[in-house]
Amino acid sequence: MSKVRAIDWVKVGIIYIATLLRVYRLDSLTEFLGDQGRTMLVMRRFIEDGVVPLSGPTTLSGHNLGPIFYYLLAPGYLISHGPFGVSMWSALLGVLSVAILYRAVTLMFGIWPARVVSLLWAVSPVIISADRTIWEPNLVPLWSVLFIFLLYRAYRKWHGILWVGVGASVGVLIQLHYPNIYFLGLTALALAGAKIYRKKSNNDIFRSLIWCTGGFVAVLLPFLWYEFTVGFKDITGIASIIADGAGATMGKRVMLWQSLDYSYRVLGRMIPEMSRIPAAVLLLLWGIFVLFRPTPKNIFFSLWFAGGIAAMVRYAGVVHDHYLFFLTPVPFFMLASVVSSVTNPVWKKAVLLCLTGLILYQFMQTDIADYGKNDLARVSMAVARMKADAGQERFSFTLINTRSFSDLHYRYYMRVMGVTPMPVGEANYRKLYVMCESSRCPTVTQITSITTLPVLCYDEHCADTYTGIPLWDSWSYIRHERVVDSGRILGTLYVFERRQ
Repeated sequence: MSKVRAIDWVKVGIIYIATLLRVYRLDSLTEFLGDQGRTMLVMRRFIEDGVVPLSGPTTLSGHNLGPIFYYLLAPGYLISHGPFGVSMWSALLGVLSVAILYRAVTLMFGIWPARVVSLLWAVSPVIISADRTIWEPNLVPLWSVLFIFLLYRAYRKWHGILWVGVGASVGVLIQLHYPNIYFLGLTALALAGAKIYRKKSNNDIFRSLIWCTGGFVAVLLPFLWYEFTVGFKDITGIASIIADGAGATMGKRVMLWQSLDYSYRVLGRMIPEMSRIPAAVLLLLWGIFVLFRPTPKNIFFSLWFAGGIAAMVRYAGVVHDHYLFFLTPVPFFMLASVVSSVTNPVWKKAVLLCLTGLILYQFMQTDIADYGKNDLARVSMAVARMKADAGQERFSFTLINTRSFSDLHYRYYMRVMGVTPMPVGEANYRKLYVMCESSRCPTVTQITSITTLPVLCYDEHCADTYTGIPLWDSWSYIRHERVVDSGRILGTLYVFERRQ
């Protein structure tokens, strides 16, 4: 009976809610576009053909990340040997982040702040959508939370194995996205704090560095070996980009405006309807709070947030949302600190009432009741129809009205179904399939009047320049078919034949 009473049923309930929001109707709600198709092609070679990847996905700058992303997804591939299983695994890893956040906040701030912020994380629409999507930056929040959990435990207990875990988590984070190099600075900041606040000796600091370095290098070994074989081109290339970005200059007003822009994008994962002005007000209130409660934890999270935003402001390129994922946990820990400071019963009830309203609002914004994009159904059905229609004939294809930047999601299913399309720029195939990935597609008159049809780029040929398909001059329209699932139109497949 004592064991039954020891169960934290609130925690169980929060994890149940997090699981439900991430796995319910996963096949309809998960995204499956070109990036996911690229990942699945690698996973298929990895698990089924035994080709162990030593480098990871490429960034927008063309540099490779580390391969840890593929290793982390391997258990998911074994669930169904396809994208559904990997998406399911990714969603379950998102649930794991809720459990780790709950534990970390409990240790740092207490049980009721843990319940509030972990539930808020569990129902965040932005985080839910990311958790169920196969994409390397989407694992960053999980590993960021694990990093701070291990760092806090290592800081308090000072066990060597915990510092190994800290270093290993940083090694994983850097392989998921290069802005996560910032975690090296956070580790150094924690060690400096141990020297100042805990009066740790130089020997203690040095030993912890050795343990951290060991864990860091261990998870990077496959990638370091790959980099050695290619002359460290990715590491030096990213270092050059970071150095060039660090030298960017801009006016103070522009810097402030960008700082608020990035700040509200981070805060928006916890608080809906964010913009620059509300973000500025919240950060000002946080600054006042830290001024009156300058604890090491509050200072650490302030420096994590402010330093991360400053680093992104100094970056010369476009800062996409996923560049900021390394800051995702910070507002939640800030909120936990604020909540833990409220001890007056009246104020505590008022804060709890406001947070309950926020949690309910976030829950209502989730997509659990939406029909979904149905990417998996659309792509698999379209490829099956191409295969059945083409038979043994050579064919090629391209996409229109798509949310994707490549067609690798189709190429993945073609690989699974044993179909090999011809390069679209060649002339030795007879059939051309044009897949419209939308419920709103061109009419027959509209598509047959296109003079030159742009070709969607894909990874193997992105360096080439396609002028487009001369649809009007070289191809005859045959027919089109609707791709329908449960009575809903997911797209349209147009069939053309080359003119003699």
